[in-house]
Amino acid sequence: MADYGDSADSVLRGLFGSLTNAAADGLDATNMWSALRSGAYNWASSVLNVVSPEPPSADQISNAANDLIQHVTIMDMNRYVKQAGEWLRAKNTLMGLDPNDQIPGTAIFTPSWNTTGDNPAVPTRYRIKILRDITVHGFTAINRQEWSTYELGGTLTSVMDAVDKANQLFSQADYNARADINEVLSYEIETV
Repeated sequence: MADYGDSADSVLRGLFGSLTNAAADGLDATNMWSALRSGAYNWASSVLNVVSPEPPSADQISNAANDLIQHVTIMDMNRYVKQAGEWLRAKNTLMGLDPNDQIPGTAIFTPSWNTTGDNPAVPTRYRIKILRDITVHGFTAINRQEWSTYELGGTLTSVMDAVDKANQLFSQADYNARADINEVLSYEIETV
């Protein structure tokens, strides 16, 4: 397994999805620490199931998860819980906009690890993560919900423009040739 040493930032960036998923249920300490432990356990389980010659025991998974997060302090968690709150506010702001509304800065999450947002030497880049209800046509039609992520080049204008760009990229992908978008359910934008 990877040795993260004492880099709490590496661990917390890697498990940030667990923190953002939990943020919607509340930013209280118990909820956020539980999300971190659960994310670490899931990560350790998936890694050990691939690299172990035999299925790992629950104790082996727990030990690997604890090793992963052992250097995460309360101060580290406070920084990332704050960012999870910023992510949630930005997402809620974006989802509350009308399709033709201009996207304000408050609707874009800018994580501390972004590389283009505060760099005058490169243009700011954005990533949209979008949840769609789709139908995949094969021998039978299969309906499912699927998250996809795309980088958006250029200037962000309206919500509809960002979603349309993402849908266009979805349609251009060969693996989506037999898929139809039924509905866009959720989306979020962050600075890369």
